[in-house]
Amino acid sequence: MSPYVAGLPMYDWPEVRDEVDALWTAISIRLCDAGIEAPTRLWRTEHKVDLWDHPELLVGECCGLSVAMTHHGRVEVLGALDRGIEGCGPGEYRSVLVCRAADPAADLTAFRGRPVAINEPDSQSGNGVLITGVAPLASAGRFFGEIVETGTHRASVRAVAEGRADLAAIDAASWRLALDHDPATDDLRVFARTDPMPAPPLVIGWAHAHLRNAAVAAIGAAVASLGPDVRRPLDLYGFVERTTGDYQVLADLIDLAAAAGYPTVA
Repeated sequence: MSPYVAGLPMYDWPEVRDEVDALWTAISIRLCDAGIEAPTRLWRTEHKVDLWDHPELLVGECCGLSVAMTHHGRVEVLGALDRGIEGCGPGEYRSVLVCRAADPAADLTAFRGRPVAINEPDSQSGNGVLITGVAPLASAGRFFGEIVETGTHRASVRAVAEGRADLAAIDAASWRLALDHDPATDDLRVFARTDPMPAPPLVIGWAHAHLRNAAVAAIGAAVASLGPDVRRPLDLYGFVERTTGDYQVLADLIDLAAAAGYPTVA
């Protein structure tokens, strides 16, 4: 039995679970070939932070904002899976800002005083981008009306479609999954896109950082070995090595917004 744990929770939707498992199997085999006793199965815990905090974390998919802030110094970045997001370079991503299709809004200014959905407070794509985007528009630290915390990007899509919120920021890779698998998107439209940022990284626990180079090589070889039957459902185009320092820009932007008087979505 492996002494390690691994998880790929960021895009692990039920509809693509078999493909996520196939991705991990390919990685696990190559880690084992490198002499690392990798787990054969992913650990699917209810709370992603349990994975990121685990002392025996070998490979985990993490939020970039968490890497730069709450988990800085506790995990080491390996790289990012390239999802081929339009307008982004390899290993980058962005968020799409969505509202109901009948909403005439053209930009964020139209949503002053209106309810907004966020997935999680520590999410870059669903919350951080709203903090940094709204900071120049806020007055006395306020801009939106009600804040609806949904727990996931998929739930945020549904919250807007059902009228419980008027807009949400959705990770562009999650938006693709929603377009493929959730009819709630039929009632929505994208009214804006955020600037490209480093994509959610694969990380290794700090205690095992000495295995970083071997893990990077194994992941790169594994992703390259996959066929279109796995790549297409996951919109997976490659793996890009990144460093922990690449994600500092996310914390810097949050700090700038806080200095401007808008530290949180409100």
